[in-house]
Amino acid sequence: MRKTLQRCWLLLLLSCSVSSVVQAQTIDQRFFQVQLLLDQIQLAASIGNTAGVCALSRRANDRFLDILPALQRQRPGVDHAALQERILLGFRLCDR
Repeated sequence: MRKTLQRCWLLLLLSCSVSSVVQAQTIDQRFFQVQLLLDQIQLAASIGNTAGVCALSRRANDRFLDILPALQRQRPGVDHAALQERILLGFRLCDR
């Protein structure tokens, strides 16, 4: 009985530590996706693809706002306002 209890505790502790590592990787991966979208926005703007800039800006904004709370907690050194501003600059082409 005691060994079973010890195994349960060990499994519980292991699953908690693994889930926090997986969550951190997920935030990093999702942040990288936002950064890729920012690059795509810049590329689309440089070739004059306003429809592409508009669509990519919306997608980047949605993804960024989705990860923002976790990003602020886990990566406080990142300039979140500057990233948001870069995304919002693409919206200025959407009104044309």
